[in-house]
Amino acid sequence: MIKGIGIDIVNIDRLRKSILKWGEKFEKRILTSQEINCQKRKGETKSIHLGGRFAAKEAVFKSLGVNTSWQDVQILSTKEGKPYINLKGKIKKIAEEKKIKSVLVTISHDMSYAIAEAVAIGEGNEISNC
Repeated sequence: MIKGIGIDIVNIDRLRKSILKWGEKFEKRILTSQEINCQKRKGETKSIHLGGRFAAKEAVFKSLGVNTSWQDVQILSTKEGKPYINLKGKIKKIAEEKKIKSVLVTISHDMSYAIAEAVAIGEGNEISNC
């Protein structure tokens, strides 16, 4: 059963400017160390990678009806490149309380924008009040 959906779009140039202004401090606020390492292995530019992850995390927050720490939502990828969610900390507890079993995510980007959609999947027939 779908418990919630979320979508977000990010302007890559806006993130590029934030990276230039704030440097690694900004990147480390949004991404976990594992997400940063994945970006380096894939060879993506920081702004495009960050844009996709930023949009995905915002979409996850919206799908669950909460906004917690950026570090509590980790967006990783399979070997094939399919993104998946790893919830941690406070947002993991909230998801468990709402009986969310998983959150599906998809990310797309070009040189100008990144967009992501998240779908929270849970048990039961009732729709949560988010």
